Amino acid sequence: MSSSGGGRKAEVSTKSLKILVAGDVDGKFKELFDRVSTVNKKNGPFSMLFCVGSFFPSTFQEDLVLDIPPAPVPTYILGPVTSQQLAYFPDLNGAEIAPNITYLGRQGVYNESSGLKIAYLSGIQQEHGKSKEEHNFNHEDVRNLHIRLENESGFRGVDVFLTTQWPAGVQTHAPVPEEEPTQASALLSPLTKRLKPRYHFAGMEGIHYERVPFRNHEVLAQAAQHCTRFIALGKVANSKKRKWIYAFNIVPLAHISREELMQEPNNITPNPFVSQIVPQIQLKNENQSGAPVPSNQFFYDSSYTGESYRGRGRGGRGGRGGFNKRPYPDEFSTNSRGGAHPPKRQPPVPQGPCWFCLASPEVEKHLIISIGESVYLTIAKGGLTSDHLLIVPIGHFQSTIECPPEVAEEVNKFKTQLVKYFETQGKAVIFFERNFKSPHLQIQVVPIPKSATVGLKLACLDFAEHDGIEIQEFPPNAELFQMTKPGFPYFFMELPDRTKLFVAIKKNFPIQFGRELLASEQILNCPDKVDWKQCKMSKEEEMDCVKQLRDGFAPFDFTV
Repeated sequence: MSSSGGGRKAEVSTKSLKILVAGDVDGKFKELFDRVSTVNKKNGPFSMLFCVGSFFPSTFQEDLVLDIPPAPVPTYILGPVTSQQLAYFPDLNGAEIAPNITYLGRQGVYNESSGLKIAYLSGIQQEHGKSKEEHNFNHEDVRNLHIRLENESGFRGVDVFLTTQWPAGVQTHAPVPEEEPTQASALLSPLTKRLKPRYHFAGMEGIHYERVPFRNHEVLAQAAQHCTRFIALGKVANSKKRKWIYAFNIVPLAHISREELMQEPNNITPNPFVSQIVPQIQLKNENQSGAPVPSNQFFYDSSYTGESYRGRGRGGRGGRGGFNKRPYPDEFSTNSRGGAHPPKRQPPVPQGPCWFCLASPEVEKHLIISIGESVYLTIAKGGLTSDHLLIVPIGHFQSTIECPPEVAEEVNKFKTQLVKYFETQGKAVIFFERNFKSPHLQIQVVPIPKSATVGLKLACLDFAEHDGIEIQEFPPNAELFQMTKPGFPYFFMELPDRTKLFVAIKKNFPIQFGRELLASEQILNCPDKVDWKQCKMSKEEEMDCVKQLRDGFAPFDFTV
């Protein structure tokens, strides 16, 4: 049995977890769980077991899932590595395979209740020149995972990274394994460097290789970071007696002190991926082959860190893959303490009457629930439900991506507080925006019963497909301005599970698509309410509705 080793004492505290990791199982469930039970009784209790590589045999055997014995500890596995294995997985986005055995999904992050942060990437890299199959990952999958993690506030790295393949070149600067890997992934190398895992486990090669720890910073050139330990494991119960199970203690990043985290083992090496050229995650308007990306596709800006625009320096949004529109001018004003800060950008002046500019005489002020510094909250006229709301900028801005930072920040505050408020009502919230034939931004806020969230994303995708609308999903932590740019019409929807759906609007887009979707049988089941004019209330009814919502929202209203 192994510990965190590497020249220093194992991390042990009240928050320390005991973890087991196994290599490719290949259907040898009994051998795996017998060994886990023995180790757990002798050295446990262990909190969980991770299985990297291939959990099932390479070919499908119909009754095999029924023959899986009970897992002695909570077990988490990666996805298929061959097309024949797809039938073992009821849902490629994650599923319970058997009692106490969970398939994590294609790629993502699992935040365990203890605070342990586990990143994972299933499958094997798509071969160059071949079309992608469902057991493959490609450049876009790698970039999505990178964006999701690195955009987290205060991101320092992950505790554990689970992959099927090795990252190419991991043995650089270190003693080499007994055999060279034959299927290492070039895409995993830059991803590993960026995610800074404390432990990285892989399988696939049938080789046991515990690489000496490596640094995640350049000495004297960068701030000190924790080190990474890469461990590859052999196949379960292999005839060559290669080590296939690994045990270690770990205190999650969320609970470990910086002093403990920065302790370096004596045998540490430079990062094996620093000198590698990694065009796969560079911000380029190019695809993997180097060819230009067609103009009708969006791409992800991996340079975005999740900071507000104020923290991005004089360039504003400039330099983001050609998104050169700045949220404020280059000239900075000076505050009373001598510090430089960007002045607030004045909203454009509407060319005619506007029903949503707060200073406009056309605004029906009796509908307003709350007013902030830059944004106000109002009920929707002719709403799908009695608590259908709108988040609206006070000034005349046409879309989210044209709003300056202070407006965007206050919009997000309203969203956060509305989610909390509707949670107390037993409801979940859908937000959507249609930047098309609408001169003033309105973010629709539609609460739905929590029961309607089951299968919600699939219902949305099916509805769009039936209407011939190309709808795309992008990572929860990606921002809208990474997907499009000012002047381009779009439809954007955020679901309660943080799924973000985006449509680049083309000709003949149905102007009431959002209402039609939410009024459909699978969600609110009120098709008679698609036309807002058929849902209008009298002014007295609207005032009563506003009073109820204002009173209910008051404990959550940050503007008070």
